[in-house]
Amino acid sequence: MRFPLQGHYALDISGNLLEIFATGAWNKATAEAMTEDMHRLAQTMRGEPWGAIIDGRRWVLSTPDCQNVLAAAIRKNISMGMTHSAYVLEPGMVKRAQIERTHPHLRTEMADPGYERAYFTSYFEALCWLEGYGFTPYQPKNDNQ
Repeated sequence: MRFPLQGHYALDISGNLLEIFATGAWNKATAEAMTEDMHRLAQTMRGEPWGAIIDGRRWVLSTPDCQNVLAAAIRKNISMGMTHSAYVLEPGMVKRAQIERTHPHLRTEMADPGYERAYFTSYFEALCWLEGYGFTPYQPKNDNQ
């Protein structure tokens, strides 16, 4: 099987959720580009609490130098209001182990008690978990409409 030289991503803001779809094998350039685009979108949350759902089922893995880029990006997201992240992965430990290395709680200087992440094999289960904390892709209804 052949993989492209670098992976791809798609980002979207829905309600108070940032949706991230990651595919392919990532290198540092992909991680940096995604981080820049992600932070630009996160600014639209205007400092309000928000959640993220990351679908990594089609992500192949990343080079080791991506971990520091992604760990710093997560820390910045937390400073911009992100409080919960739901990662959707297929069963298995390799991807999860690599993603765990980006967790702010592993780095004392980056730890934040207001941030929580969880792992799921179902996108729907991840959405339900986030909804339990008030994060949903649906726009709240305005009583004036």
